Amino acid sequence: MDWSKILETVLLAVLPLLATALTGWILARIGVEWQKFKNAKPDIADLLARGAMFAVQAAEQMGLAKLIDDKKTYALQIAEDWLLLKGVKIDLHLIEAAIEKAVAELRVVGVEKINAFEY
Repeated sequence: MDWSKILETVLLAVLPLLATALTGWILARIGVEWQKFKNAKPDIADLLARGAMFAVQAAEQMGLAKLIDDKKTYALQIAEDWLLLKGVKIDLHLIEAAIEKAVAELRVVGVEKINAFEY
């Protein structure tokens, strides 16, 4: 009996399920932590969400025009600069998470959200 083939078959069947479950758990934890942050500091959370959306939209447009190569790096820099102009200094990891959230939201709602967003 070839145990390596059996193990390989089991892993190929189980790993995608585990990855999906882990992703769901991580997203749920992020949602909980984001809600705690919003409750504790609603003004900063709003600015962070708006800055991230602004930065993602700018990066998307710059990427489409082929003016930048790395949209994520560009979005991080734009969001950080925008927040600093508003007088808010936030850890880059939080900005990065907000940008990922904005990207996911834009993928879900599409162009309607981009066109309706107010700066």
